[in-house]
Amino acid sequence: MATIGKPEMPILRETPDQIYQRIANRMADLARQRGETPPATDEGELFYDFEYPLAAEISEQQQLLEYGFIQRFLPWADGEFLDANGVFFGLSRNEGETDDAYRQRLIDRARSEEGDGRRQDYERWARNVEGVGGAVAIEKARSDLSIDVYITDMSGQPASAELADLVRRKLEDKRRALHDLQVLPANVYPVTISVRLILRPDAEMDKIQEQITNQIKTYLKGRSQIVYQQIGAFFFVDGVVDFTDYTLNGGEVNLTVPADAVSSLNMVVTT
Repeated sequence: MATIGKPEMPILRETPDQIYQRIANRMADLARQRGETPPATDEGELFYDFEYPLAAEISEQQQLLEYGFIQRFLPWADGEFLDANGVFFGLSRNEGETDDAYRQRLIDRARSEEGDGRRQDYERWARNVEGVGGAVAIEKARSDLSIDVYITDMSGQPASAELADLVRRKLEDKRRALHDLQVLPANVYPVTISVRLILRPDAEMDKIQEQITNQIKTYLKGRSQIVYQQIGAFFFVDGVVDFTDYTLNGGEVNLTVPADAVSSLNMVVTT
């Protein structure tokens, strides 16, 4: 799903200084209309001491108002507000399910019609089962009437055989009579990254490799296209001066992860 940017509402994001300046300007205008000398408004003056705390309070209330406004919309709701959206759609949050995963399920539900038995329906039905993190349904894997659903667990790794069997049984009641349905653990797509790092003399290799590995694993999760140049940016962590001899699965080209697979990283780092 394409990222939907939050609406711009600058009037609800004024700083205390901006609000105070508007108050001071109004006060000065009012004084001039009355033929009076405007009061001193610099920091430390009596007017400042009385009005600036009020400006700060207004600024905080604007932030709360913006937050409350944003939470009314499913693409940006989080926490208990996201759970409230789930009540509306009749889908509760699974145990341990993150806001992002739960939000995506709700958006999928909002965009889909129940009961058509299409590929998207099987994906949605599978993701609604406790313990399933992701699901991809592939049509015509064996015949024109077959559906294969490949699933991952909540950590994004191939699901266990037990979880796949559970999902298969839960989907049985929804299965269309002519569909040959299989639920399978996602396949593993090996990704081997080899690189030689040039480090500062005081750099700790173990910490550097751990940080780079974690960043790349986050990048790979759920990604269908692995971009060679983007991976290279992750090597520049604190302590790394430069890198060379970088290959991605033995080459220097982008990779495409099969729809039925999740990436499994193997890092080969030398100095």
